Amino acid sequence: MSELKKALEGLASLDAEQCVLGGLMLDNDRWDEVAMLICAEDFYSRPHRVIYQEMVRLVNAGRPLDLITISESIENQGKLEQLGGFAYLAEISKNIPSAANIMAYCEIVARYSRARQLARIGADITHEVRQPGNDITRIMEKAERDITRLAERAEPEQAVTLIEGMEKLLTELERRCNVPDGITGTPTGFEDFDAMTSGLQAGDLVLIAARPSMGKTALLISLLLNALMKKADSLCQFYSLEQPTEQILMRMFASLGSVDLTHLKSGLMDDEDWARVSGACALMSGELNDRLIIDDTGSLTPAMLRVRARRNARRYGHPSIIGLDYLQLMRCPDQENRTQEIAEISRSLKALAKEMKCPVVALSQLNRQLESRADKRPNNGDLRDSGALEQDADVIVFIYRDEVYHENTDDKGVAEIIISKQRQGPTGTIRLQYEGRYTRFSDLTGQTGRGA
Repeated sequence: MSELKKALEGLASLDAEQCVLGGLMLDNDRWDEVAMLICAEDFYSRPHRVIYQEMVRLVNAGRPLDLITISESIENQGKLEQLGGFAYLAEISKNIPSAANIMAYCEIVARYSRARQLARIGADITHEVRQPGNDITRIMEKAERDITRLAERAEPEQAVTLIEGMEKLLTELERRCNVPDGITGTPTGFEDFDAMTSGLQAGDLVLIAARPSMGKTALLISLLLNALMKKADSLCQFYSLEQPTEQILMRMFASLGSVDLTHLKSGLMDDEDWARVSGACALMSGELNDRLIIDDTGSLTPAMLRVRARRNARRYGHPSIIGLDYLQLMRCPDQENRTQEIAEISRSLKALAKEMKCPVVALSQLNRQLESRADKRPNNGDLRDSGALEQDADVIVFIYRDEVYHENTDDKGVAEIIISKQRQGPTGTIRLQYEGRYTRFSDLTGQTGRGA
C-alpha cells in the first residue's frame, strides 16, 4: 500500500456522502446551503463525486434534482453503469434517515475532506524531504501555503442580515461612546495623529511610507512603544525583516533612555549613558514586560507571517498591533513578477488585519523618482512596485523631513506626517518632533502639531 493510501485510509464516511446526495434528491431547496459548505472534490467516492458534479450541472441549467433527472442525465453520458446503475441511485435516494439533517451530513463530509487534504499535505512533505538535494525551506513554505489555503476555505460564512449587522454596529457604537477620550482604536501616543484617526482601528492595514533616512523604523518603534505604555493590557507583535532583534532593542534603549544611538553602536558610553540604559531596561522589564514580541526572521512569505502571527497570538495573547518592517522585503515566490508579488503581499496583509482583528502597520519604500521633483513631499503615486498598495491600505501615512534635503531649513527636528488616505476619516498633515540621535518621534512641545 502506498504512503498516500495509508494516510487516507479511514478518512471518509460513505454513509454521510450518500445522505447528502439523497437529501438533495428529496429536498432541492437545501441546495444553496449545501453548495456553500462542500464541493465535488469533498466526496471521497468517485461515483459520489460524479453524481454531485451532475447535480451542479443540472442546477445551473435550472432543472430539478431527483432520481429520474439525475439518472437520465448520467445515462445520456454513458456513465450510469460505471456508477452502479439505476439501482445504486435508487438506493441513495431512499436510504437517507432524514433530509432535515442534511447540513449535519455535509459537515461530516467537509470534515473528512479537510482531514484527507491535511493527510495529502503530510504525505507530500514526507515524499519531498526524502528526495536527494531537497530544499527544506522551500518545502516548509509550500506546506505553510497549502495549510493556510485549507484553513481559509474552512472559515465560516461571514454574511449577515441587515438587522444582525445593525445590532452589531449599535453595540460597537455604544462601546465607542463610552470611550472618554474618543480614541476608539489603539492609541499611537501622538495627540494630533490620534485626534485625526481616533487611533489605529482593528482590521485596518496602515502603510507608513518614506524615502530612506526619513525615520520609518523609528516612527514604527515609537508608535509601538507608545501603544504599550498607553494601555497596560496591550500587546504588540513586531516582525523585523531588515534589522536583527539586537538592533531593534538598541533603538528602544536609545528612545526610552534618551541615549545617543551612536554611543550604543560604538560602545563609547560614559556613566550617564549606562545609567540611562539601566533606566530603559527597568522600564522595558517592568512596565512593558513581555508585551512586545519581536521576530527578526528574514525573507518572510505571507503564509509564514500568518502562521507566526497566529502562533504568537496563541502563545502570548491577542495583539493590539502587528508591525512589519518592511513589506518589500517579503517574498511571494509563486507570483510571475514583482508587481504581482507586491499585490499578493498587500492582499495578504489586509487579510491578516481582518483575521486578527487588529491594525497591521507595514512600512513601505517609495519610488526614487520623487527625488527629481522640486517638492519632494510624497503622494500615493510614489508607492513602490504596485498600485495594489494604495488600493488595499485603509490608511496611508508618509514621512517628510525637510532637513534631509535642506540643511538650513527652519524645520530642523520637525517631521511632517502626511495622512494621504484614510478610508473612514479625514486626511491632512500633522507635525511631530524627531530626535535623530535617539531615533524617537514625539509630539511637538509648546505648539500644536496640526498642519494645513
